[in-house]
Amino acid sequence: MIGVIYPDKYAVEETFQLMKIPWDWYNPSEGYDVVIGRKEDLESDVNLNLIDLSEDDIFKKISNLLNQGIAHNREPLCEFYLDRLREKLKQFTTLVEIPPVPWGYSYMVALTHDVDITSVKERSWFSVGYAIYNCFLNRVFWDGIKILMAKAKAKTFNLKKSFMKDPWNCFEEWLRIENEMGVKSSFYFIPFKNVAGIDAPKIRGAKYDLDEGLIRRLVEGGWEVGVHGIDNWKSIEKGEEELERISKLTDTKVGTRIHWLFFDKDTWKRLDKAGYYYDTSFGYNDDVGFRAGTLQVYQPGDVKNLVELPLNIQDGSLFRRKYLNLSEEEAKKRCDEIFDYAKKYGGVVTLLWHQVSLAAPHNWGEFYRYLVERGLEEGAWVTRAIDVVDWFKMRRDVRLSYIKEGNELDIWIKGLEFRENIPEMRLRIHVEPERIKEINGEYAMGEGYVDVRCDREKIEVVLNG
Repeated sequence: MIGVIYPDKYAVEETFQLMKIPWDWYNPSEGYDVVIGRKEDLESDVNLNLIDLSEDDIFKKISNLLNQGIAHNREPLCEFYLDRLREKLKQFTTLVEIPPVPWGYSYMVALTHDVDITSVKERSWFSVGYAIYNCFLNRVFWDGIKILMAKAKAKTFNLKKSFMKDPWNCFEEWLRIENEMGVKSSFYFIPFKNVAGIDAPKIRGAKYDLDEGLIRRLVEGGWEVGVHGIDNWKSIEKGEEELERISKLTDTKVGTRIHWLFFDKDTWKRLDKAGYYYDTSFGYNDDVGFRAGTLQVYQPGDVKNLVELPLNIQDGSLFRRKYLNLSEEEAKKRCDEIFDYAKKYGGVVTLLWHQVSLAAPHNWGEFYRYLVERGLEEGAWVTRAIDVVDWFKMRRDVRLSYIKEGNELDIWIKGLEFRENIPEMRLRIHVEPERIKEINGEYAMGEGYVDVRCDREKIEVVLNG
Protein backbone atom coordinates (compact mmCIF):
# COMPACT_ATOMS: atom_id res chain seq x y z
CA MET A 1 0.00 0.00 0.00
CA ILE A 2 1.07 3.60 -0.67
CA GLY A 3 0.90 6.14 2.16
CA VAL A 4 1.05 9.90 1.61
CA ILE A 5 1.94 12.68 4.06
CA TYR A 6 1.66 16.18 2.63
CA PRO A 7 0.05 19.44 3.78
CA ASP A 8 -1.84 20.34 0.56
CA LYS A 9 -4.87 18.07 0.27
CA TYR A 10 -5.91 19.30 -3.18
CA ALA A 11 -2.45 18.85 -4.69
CA VAL A 12 -2.30 15.22 -3.55
CA GLU A 13 -5.84 14.27 -4.49
CA GLU A 14 -5.67 15.84 -7.95
CA THR A 15 -2.27 14.28 -8.64
CA PHE A 16 -3.78 10.88 -7.92
CA GLN A 17 -6.74 11.63 -10.16
CA LEU A 18 -4.20 12.02 -12.96
CA MET A 19 -2.38 8.87 -11.90
CA LYS A 20 -5.30 6.76 -10.74
CA ILE A 21 -3.72 4.36 -8.23
CA PRO A 22 -4.66 3.02 -4.77
CA TRP A 23 -3.23 5.20 -1.99
CA ASP A 24 -4.10 6.47 1.48
CA TRP A 25 -3.16 9.25 3.84
CA TYR A 26 -0.25 8.23 6.01
CA ASN A 27 -1.12 6.76 9.41
CA PRO A 28 1.88 5.91 11.64
CA SER A 29 0.08 2.83 12.98
CA GLU A 30 -0.32 1.31 9.51
CA GLY A 31 2.22 -0.59 7.46
CA TYR A 32 3.06 0.68 3.97
CA ASP A 33 5.10 -0.60 1.07
CA VAL A 34 6.17 2.97 0.42
CA VAL A 35 5.45 6.47 1.74
CA ILE A 36 5.44 9.66 -0.34
CA GLY A 37 6.15 12.91 1.43
CA ARG A 38 8.75 15.34 2.67
CA LYS A 39 11.25 13.94 5.13
CA GLU A 40 10.75 16.96 7.38
CA ASP A 41 7.09 15.98 7.91
CA LEU A 42 7.98 12.54 9.29
CA GLU A 43 9.47 11.56 12.61
CA SER A 44 13.22 11.33 12.13
CA ASP A 45 13.48 7.82 13.58
CA VAL A 46 10.77 6.29 11.39
CA ASN A 47 12.16 3.56 9.15
CA LEU A 48 10.24 3.66 5.88
CA ASN A 49 10.62 3.23 2.16
CA LEU A 50 10.34 6.94 1.53
CA ILE A 51 9.97 8.86 -1.73
CA ASP A 52 11.24 12.18 -0.42
CA LEU A 53 9.72 15.26 -2.04
CA SER A 54 11.95 17.72 -0.20
CA GLU A 55 13.93 18.62 -3.32
CA ASP A 56 11.55 17.39 -6.01
CA ASP A 57 8.03 18.34 -4.93
CA ILE A 58 5.94 16.70 -7.64
CA PHE A 59 2.64 17.52 -5.91
CA LYS A 60 3.40 21.24 -5.88
CA LYS A 61 4.67 21.26 -9.46
CA ILE A 62 1.55 19.52 -10.76
CA SER A 63 -0.84 21.69 -8.75
CA ASN A 64 0.84 24.87 -10.00
CA LEU A 65 0.66 23.73 -13.61
CA LEU A 66 -3.00 22.77 -13.43
CA ASN A 67 -4.10 26.00 -11.77
CA GLN A 68 -1.65 28.63 -12.99
CA GLY A 69 -0.55 27.22 -16.31
CA ILE A 70 2.61 28.06 -18.19
CA ALA A 71 3.16 30.13 -21.32
CA HIS A 72 4.32 28.62 -24.64
CA ASN A 73 4.75 25.12 -23.23
CA ARG A 74 4.91 22.30 -25.75
CA GLU A 75 5.43 19.35 -23.42
CA PRO A 76 3.00 17.50 -21.11
CA LEU A 77 5.10 18.20 -18.02
CA CYS A 78 2.58 16.64 -15.63
CA GLU A 79 2.86 13.33 -17.48
CA PHE A 80 6.66 13.58 -17.21
CA TYR A 81 6.41 14.10 -13.44
CA LEU A 82 3.94 11.25 -13.07
CA ASP A 83 6.21 8.96 -15.06
CA ARG A 84 9.06 9.77 -12.72
CA LEU A 85 6.91 9.07 -9.67
CA ARG A 86 5.59 5.88 -11.23
CA GLU A 87 9.09 4.50 -11.75
CA LYS A 88 10.01 5.20 -8.12
CA LEU A 89 6.85 3.52 -6.82
CA LYS A 90 7.47 0.39 -8.88
CA GLN A 91 10.69 -0.17 -6.94
CA PHE A 92 8.68 -0.81 -3.75
CA THR A 93 5.20 -2.03 -4.65
CA THR A 94 3.05 -3.73 -7.27
CA LEU A 95 1.59 -0.76 -9.10
CA VAL A 96 -2.02 -0.92 -10.26
CA GLU A 97 -3.70 2.03 -12.00
CA ILE A 98 -6.42 3.13 -14.38
CA PRO A 99 -4.60 4.99 -17.16
CA PRO A 100 -6.30 7.80 -19.16
CA VAL A 101 -6.93 5.47 -22.09
CA PRO A 102 -10.39 3.96 -22.79
CA TRP A 103 -10.55 0.24 -23.45
CA GLY A 104 -10.37 -0.41 -27.17
CA TYR A 105 -8.70 2.91 -28.00
CA SER A 106 -5.19 4.36 -27.99
CA TYR A 107 -6.04 7.89 -26.80
CA MET A 108 -8.78 10.52 -27.28
CA VAL A 109 -9.38 13.48 -29.57
CA ALA A 110 -12.02 16.12 -28.72
CA LEU A 111 -13.42 18.00 -31.72
CA THR A 112 -14.69 21.52 -31.05
CA HIS A 113 -15.84 24.57 -33.04
CA ASP A 114 -16.28 28.15 -31.82
CA VAL A 115 -19.08 29.98 -33.59
CA ASP A 116 -17.86 33.57 -33.83
CA ILE A 117 -19.35 34.23 -37.27
CA THR A 118 -22.31 32.67 -39.10
CA SER A 119 -22.66 34.88 -42.19
CA VAL A 120 -20.87 37.33 -44.48
CA LYS A 121 -23.85 39.65 -44.20
CA GLU A 122 -23.43 40.15 -40.46
CA ARG A 123 -19.86 41.41 -40.78
CA SER A 124 -18.80 45.01 -41.36
CA TRP A 125 -17.59 46.14 -44.77
CA PHE A 126 -14.14 46.66 -43.26
CA SER A 127 -14.02 43.03 -42.07
CA VAL A 128 -15.35 41.73 -45.37
CA GLY A 129 -12.97 43.94 -47.34
CA TYR A 130 -10.00 42.61 -45.39
CA ALA A 131 -11.13 39.05 -46.13
CA ILE A 132 -11.45 39.83 -49.84
CA TYR A 133 -7.99 41.41 -49.79
CA ASN A 134 -6.57 38.20 -48.28
CA CYS A 135 -8.33 36.11 -50.92
CA PHE A 136 -6.73 38.16 -53.66
CA LEU A 137 -3.38 38.03 -51.85
CA ASN A 138 -3.65 34.22 -51.82
CA ARG A 139 -4.74 34.22 -55.48
CA VAL A 140 -8.17 32.71 -54.77
CA PHE A 141 -9.95 35.42 -56.71
CA TRP A 142 -13.23 33.56 -57.23
CA ASP A 143 -13.61 33.07 -53.47
CA GLY A 144 -13.08 36.77 -52.94
CA ILE A 145 -15.77 37.61 -55.50
CA LYS A 146 -18.20 35.21 -53.81
CA ILE A 147 -17.66 36.97 -50.48
CA LEU A 148 -18.20 40.37 -52.10
CA MET A 149 -21.41 39.28 -53.81
CA ALA A 150 -22.76 37.68 -50.62
CA LYS A 151 -22.17 40.91 -48.74
CA ALA A 152 -23.73 43.00 -51.48
CA LYS A 153 -26.73 40.60 -51.68
CA ALA A 154 -26.32 40.37 -55.46
CA LYS A 155 -29.48 39.55 -57.41
CA THR A 156 -28.32 39.99 -60.98
CA PHE A 157 -26.36 38.09 -63.64
CA ASN A 158 -28.65 35.02 -63.26
CA LEU A 159 -26.23 33.56 -60.70
CA LYS A 160 -26.54 29.92 -59.76
CA LYS A 161 -28.12 29.13 -56.42
CA SER A 162 -24.91 27.49 -55.15
CA PHE A 163 -23.06 30.69 -55.90
CA MET A 164 -25.57 32.70 -53.87
CA LYS A 165 -25.02 30.58 -50.78
CA ASP A 166 -23.46 32.55 -47.94
CA PRO A 167 -19.83 31.33 -47.98
CA TRP A 168 -19.33 31.96 -44.27
CA ASN A 169 -22.22 29.79 -43.15
CA CYS A 170 -20.41 26.45 -43.07
CA PHE A 171 -22.70 24.34 -40.89
CA GLU A 172 -23.90 22.11 -43.71
CA GLU A 173 -20.30 21.53 -44.76
CA TRP A 174 -19.27 20.67 -41.20
CA LEU A 175 -22.06 18.13 -40.88
CA ARG A 176 -21.21 16.60 -44.24
CA ILE A 177 -17.48 16.32 -43.47
CA GLU A 178 -17.97 14.84 -40.01
CA ASN A 179 -20.65 12.43 -41.18
CA GLU A 180 -18.25 11.24 -43.89
CA MET A 181 -15.54 10.62 -41.28
CA GLY A 182 -17.98 9.06 -38.80
CA VAL A 183 -17.37 11.56 -36.02
CA LYS A 184 -19.34 14.15 -34.05
CA SER A 185 -18.11 17.41 -32.52
CA SER A 186 -19.03 20.29 -30.21
CA PHE A 187 -20.20 23.76 -31.29
CA TYR A 188 -19.98 26.71 -28.88
CA PHE A 189 -22.44 29.53 -29.67
CA ILE A 190 -22.31 33.10 -28.37
CA PRO A 191 -25.59 33.44 -26.43
CA PHE A 192 -26.44 37.13 -27.01
CA LYS A 193 -26.14 39.39 -30.03
CA ASN A 194 -24.16 42.66 -29.89
CA VAL A 195 -22.83 42.05 -26.37
CA ALA A 196 -19.08 42.66 -26.28
CA GLY A 197 -18.72 41.88 -22.59
CA ILE A 198 -17.47 43.59 -19.47
CA ASP A 199 -14.47 45.85 -20.20
CA ALA A 200 -14.17 44.37 -23.70
CA PRO A 201 -13.86 46.19 -27.04
CA LYS A 202 -17.02 46.51 -29.15
CA ILE A 203 -15.55 44.28 -31.85
CA ARG A 204 -15.79 41.28 -29.52
CA GLY A 205 -19.58 41.23 -29.73
CA ALA A 206 -21.32 38.68 -31.97
CA LYS A 207 -23.47 39.94 -34.83
CA TYR A 208 -25.81 36.96 -34.98
CA ASP A 209 -28.89 35.82 -33.11
CA LEU A 210 -29.17 32.20 -32.06
CA ASP A 211 -30.84 30.06 -34.72
CA GLU A 212 -33.01 27.80 -32.58
CA GLY A 213 -33.81 25.48 -35.45
CA LEU A 214 -30.12 24.99 -36.25
CA ILE A 215 -29.23 24.31 -32.64
CA ARG A 216 -32.00 21.75 -32.23
CA ARG A 217 -30.96 20.11 -35.47
CA LEU A 218 -27.37 19.83 -34.26
CA VAL A 219 -28.40 18.34 -30.91
CA GLU A 220 -30.87 15.91 -32.45
CA GLY A 221 -28.20 14.83 -34.94
CA GLY A 222 -25.77 13.94 -32.16
CA TRP A 223 -23.60 17.05 -32.05
CA GLU A 224 -22.99 18.96 -28.82
CA VAL A 225 -23.92 22.61 -28.34
CA GLY A 226 -22.31 24.70 -25.61
CA VAL A 227 -21.77 28.31 -24.56
CA HIS A 228 -19.14 30.51 -26.18
CA GLY A 229 -19.05 32.71 -23.12
CA ILE A 230 -19.03 36.49 -23.15
CA ASP A 231 -19.24 37.43 -19.46
CA ASN A 232 -19.49 34.03 -17.76
CA TRP A 233 -15.76 34.20 -16.98
CA LYS A 234 -16.26 37.47 -15.09
CA SER A 235 -19.70 37.25 -13.47
CA ILE A 236 -21.66 34.39 -11.88
CA GLU A 237 -24.98 36.12 -12.65
CA LYS A 238 -24.06 36.68 -16.30
CA GLY A 239 -22.76 33.14 -16.48
CA GLU A 240 -26.10 31.79 -15.32
CA GLU A 241 -27.93 33.87 -17.95
CA GLU A 242 -25.65 32.64 -20.73
CA LEU A 243 -25.96 29.03 -19.63
CA GLU A 244 -29.75 29.25 -19.43
CA ARG A 245 -29.95 30.77 -22.91
CA ILE A 246 -28.31 27.66 -24.38
CA SER A 247 -29.62 24.98 -22.03
CA LYS A 248 -33.24 25.91 -22.84
CA LEU A 249 -32.54 24.91 -26.43
CA THR A 250 -30.45 21.80 -25.77
CA ASP A 251 -31.92 20.33 -22.57
CA THR A 252 -28.48 18.87 -21.80
CA LYS A 253 -25.51 19.46 -19.55
CA VAL A 254 -23.68 22.55 -20.79
CA GLY A 255 -19.98 23.18 -21.22
CA THR A 256 -18.28 26.41 -22.19
CA ARG A 257 -15.37 27.93 -24.00
CA ILE A 258 -14.88 31.63 -23.34
CA HIS A 259 -14.79 33.95 -26.35
CA TRP A 260 -11.19 35.12 -27.00
CA LEU A 261 -10.14 32.72 -24.17
CA PHE A 262 -10.61 35.48 -21.58
CA PHE A 263 -9.65 34.18 -18.13
CA ASP A 264 -8.54 35.19 -14.63
CA LYS A 265 -7.72 33.40 -11.39
CA ASP A 266 -11.38 33.26 -10.26
CA THR A 267 -12.94 32.24 -13.57
CA TRP A 268 -13.20 28.53 -12.72
CA LYS A 269 -14.96 29.31 -9.43
CA ARG A 270 -17.47 31.57 -11.17
CA LEU A 271 -18.18 29.00 -13.88
CA ASP A 272 -18.60 26.29 -11.25
CA LYS A 273 -21.07 28.36 -9.23
CA ALA A 274 -22.98 29.29 -12.39
CA GLY A 275 -23.53 25.57 -13.07
CA TYR A 276 -21.32 24.76 -16.06
CA TYR A 277 -20.43 21.09 -16.50
CA TYR A 278 -16.97 21.78 -17.86
CA ASP A 279 -14.76 24.49 -19.33
CA THR A 280 -12.40 24.14 -22.28
CA SER A 281 -10.76 27.57 -22.43
CA PHE A 282 -7.37 26.83 -20.87
CA GLY A 283 -5.13 27.01 -23.90
CA TYR A 284 -3.35 29.50 -26.14
CA ASN A 285 -4.46 32.06 -28.70
CA ASP A 286 -0.92 32.49 -29.99
CA ASP A 287 0.54 28.99 -29.69
CA VAL A 288 -0.30 25.29 -29.52
CA GLY A 289 0.68 22.93 -26.75
CA PHE A 290 0.02 22.34 -23.07
CA ARG A 291 -0.86 25.42 -21.04
CA ALA A 292 -1.91 23.21 -18.10
CA GLY A 293 0.97 20.79 -18.68
CA THR A 294 -1.31 17.79 -19.09
CA LEU A 295 -3.23 15.72 -21.63
CA GLN A 296 -5.93 14.95 -19.08
CA VAL A 297 -9.22 16.45 -17.96
CA TYR A 298 -8.78 17.69 -14.40
CA GLN A 299 -10.49 19.63 -11.63
CA PRO A 300 -9.06 23.03 -10.72
CA GLY A 301 -8.72 24.03 -7.06
CA ASP A 302 -11.63 25.50 -5.07
CA VAL A 303 -14.40 24.14 -7.31
CA LYS A 304 -16.98 21.45 -6.58
CA ASN A 305 -18.17 20.07 -9.91
CA LEU A 306 -16.52 21.84 -12.84
CA VAL A 307 -13.65 20.18 -14.68
CA GLU A 308 -11.24 21.59 -17.26
CA LEU A 309 -10.70 20.05 -20.69
CA PRO A 310 -7.45 21.76 -21.78
CA LEU A 311 -7.24 23.22 -25.27
CA ASN A 312 -4.22 22.05 -27.29
CA ILE A 313 -4.50 23.03 -30.96
CA GLN A 314 -6.32 26.03 -32.44
CA ASP A 315 -6.54 26.77 -36.16
CA GLY A 316 -5.83 30.50 -35.91
CA SER A 317 -2.86 29.93 -33.61
CA LEU A 318 -1.25 27.77 -36.27
CA PHE A 319 -1.95 29.79 -39.38
CA ARG A 320 -2.71 33.45 -38.64
CA ARG A 321 0.02 35.88 -39.57
CA LYS A 322 -0.01 37.59 -36.17
CA TYR A 323 0.49 34.27 -34.36
CA LEU A 324 2.61 31.27 -35.42
CA ASN A 325 1.97 31.81 -39.15
CA LEU A 326 3.12 28.29 -40.02
CA SER A 327 3.17 26.59 -43.37
CA GLU A 328 1.10 23.42 -43.66
CA GLU A 329 4.19 21.24 -43.32
CA GLU A 330 5.40 23.16 -40.26
CA ALA A 331 1.92 22.93 -38.73
CA LYS A 332 1.81 19.17 -39.30
CA LYS A 333 5.13 18.77 -37.54
CA ARG A 334 3.97 20.85 -34.57
CA CYS A 335 0.66 19.00 -34.27
CA ASP A 336 2.27 15.59 -34.79
CA GLU A 337 4.41 16.22 -31.70
CA ILE A 338 1.27 16.73 -29.62
CA PHE A 339 -0.43 13.64 -31.06
CA ASP A 340 2.73 11.61 -30.42
CA TYR A 341 2.59 12.53 -26.75
CA ALA A 342 -1.05 11.42 -26.61
CA LYS A 343 -0.10 8.13 -28.25
CA LYS A 344 2.57 7.61 -25.59
CA TYR A 345 0.75 8.79 -22.45
CA GLY A 346 -2.93 8.56 -23.34
CA GLY A 347 -5.28 11.41 -22.52
CA VAL A 348 -6.94 13.78 -24.96
CA VAL A 349 -5.91 16.17 -27.72
CA THR A 350 -8.46 19.00 -27.95
CA LEU A 351 -8.88 20.67 -31.35
CA LEU A 352 -10.52 24.04 -32.00
CA TRP A 353 -11.54 24.74 -35.58
CA HIS A 354 -13.77 27.81 -35.92
CA GLN A 355 -17.09 27.50 -37.75
CA VAL A 356 -15.90 29.78 -40.53
CA SER A 357 -12.50 28.11 -40.97
CA LEU A 358 -13.71 25.93 -43.83
CA ALA A 359 -14.30 29.04 -45.95
CA ALA A 360 -12.04 31.53 -47.70
CA PRO A 361 -9.81 33.27 -46.95
CA HIS A 362 -8.83 30.54 -44.44
CA ASN A 363 -9.68 27.26 -46.20
CA TRP A 364 -8.34 25.22 -43.28
CA GLY A 365 -10.72 22.29 -43.72
CA GLU A 366 -8.22 19.88 -45.26
CA PHE A 367 -5.86 20.32 -42.32
CA TYR A 368 -8.75 19.53 -39.96
CA ARG A 369 -9.34 16.35 -41.96
CA TYR A 370 -5.66 15.48 -41.63
CA LEU A 371 -5.76 15.72 -37.82
CA VAL A 372 -9.02 13.80 -37.47
CA GLU A 373 -7.87 11.08 -39.84
CA ARG A 374 -4.58 10.74 -37.99
CA GLY A 375 -6.47 10.12 -34.76
CA LEU A 376 -8.78 7.60 -36.40
CA GLU A 377 -5.91 5.75 -38.08
CA GLU A 378 -4.11 5.43 -34.75
CA GLY A 379 -7.15 4.00 -33.00
CA ALA A 380 -8.08 7.11 -31.03
CA TRP A 381 -11.58 7.75 -29.73
CA VAL A 382 -12.46 10.85 -31.77
CA THR A 383 -15.57 12.46 -30.36
CA ARG A 384 -17.35 15.42 -28.76
CA ALA A 385 -15.88 17.34 -25.84
CA ILE A 386 -18.70 16.29 -23.52
CA ASP A 387 -18.05 12.59 -24.19
CA VAL A 388 -14.41 12.94 -23.17
CA VAL A 389 -15.44 14.87 -20.06
CA ASP A 390 -18.00 12.18 -19.16
CA TRP A 391 -15.34 9.48 -19.51
CA PHE A 392 -12.90 11.30 -17.25
CA LYS A 393 -15.61 12.06 -14.69
CA MET A 394 -16.51 8.36 -14.67
CA ARG A 395 -12.83 7.57 -14.06
CA ARG A 396 -12.64 10.17 -11.27
CA ASP A 397 -15.51 8.51 -9.43
CA VAL A 398 -14.09 4.99 -9.20
CA ARG A 399 -11.94 3.79 -6.30
CA LEU A 400 -9.20 1.19 -6.54
CA SER A 401 -7.98 -1.21 -3.88
CA TYR A 402 -6.08 -4.48 -3.97
CA ILE A 403 -4.69 -7.29 -1.86
CA LYS A 404 -1.62 -9.29 -2.86
CA GLU A 405 -0.99 -12.62 -1.18
CA GLY A 406 1.82 -14.67 -2.64
CA ASN A 407 1.22 -14.96 -6.36
CA GLU A 408 -2.43 -13.94 -6.17
CA LEU A 409 -3.56 -10.37 -6.74
CA ASP A 410 -7.19 -9.39 -6.06
CA ILE A 411 -8.17 -5.94 -7.33
CA TRP A 412 -11.46 -4.14 -6.60
CA ILE A 413 -12.83 -1.31 -8.73
CA LYS A 414 -15.60 0.31 -6.72
CA GLY A 415 -18.12 2.67 -8.27
CA LEU A 416 -17.92 1.26 -11.79
CA GLU A 417 -20.52 2.76 -14.11
CA PHE A 418 -21.38 1.67 -17.62
CA ARG A 419 -22.84 4.29 -19.96
CA GLU A 420 -24.15 4.02 -23.48
CA ASN A 421 -21.67 5.33 -26.06
CA ILE A 422 -18.95 5.81 -23.42
CA PRO A 423 -16.17 3.19 -23.64
CA GLU A 424 -15.08 1.22 -20.63
CA MET A 425 -11.90 1.91 -18.71
CA ARG A 426 -8.83 -0.28 -18.52
CA LEU A 427 -6.88 -1.47 -15.49
CA ARG A 428 -3.12 -1.45 -15.88
CA ILE A 429 -1.01 -3.86 -13.83
CA HIS A 430 2.66 -2.96 -13.93
CA VAL A 431 4.24 -6.41 -14.18
CA GLU A 432 6.13 -8.07 -17.00
CA PRO A 433 3.57 -9.86 -19.21
CA GLU A 434 5.38 -13.18 -18.92
CA ARG A 435 4.60 -13.16 -15.20
CA ILE A 436 0.86 -13.43 -15.88
CA LYS A 437 -0.51 -16.93 -15.42
CA GLU A 438 -4.23 -16.21 -15.30
CA ILE A 439 -6.66 -13.26 -15.30
CA ASN A 440 -10.44 -13.56 -14.95
CA GLY A 441 -11.18 -11.17 -17.79
CA GLU A 442 -10.17 -9.83 -21.18
CA TYR A 443 -6.67 -8.42 -21.24
CA ALA A 444 -3.92 -7.15 -23.53
CA MET A 445 -0.17 -7.21 -23.01
CA GLY A 446 2.05 -4.16 -23.29
CA GLU A 447 5.69 -3.36 -22.68
CA GLY A 448 6.18 -3.86 -18.94
CA TYR A 449 2.48 -4.04 -18.14
CA VAL A 450 -0.80 -5.85 -18.73
CA ASP A 451 -4.10 -4.02 -19.35
CA VAL A 452 -7.38 -5.59 -18.24
CA ARG A 453 -10.83 -4.55 -19.40
CA CYS A 454 -12.79 -2.93 -16.58
CA ASP A 455 -16.04 -4.79 -17.06
CA ARG A 456 -16.37 -6.18 -13.52
CA GLU A 457 -15.89 -4.99 -9.96
CA LYS A 458 -13.30 -7.61 -8.98
CA ILE A 459 -10.35 -8.63 -11.11
CA GLU A 460 -8.37 -11.68 -10.05
CA VAL A 461 -4.80 -12.13 -11.22
CA VAL A 462 -2.54 -15.13 -10.71
CA LEU A 463 1.18 -14.57 -11.29
CA ASN A 464 3.82 -17.11 -12.08
CA GLY A 465 6.10 -17.91 -9.19
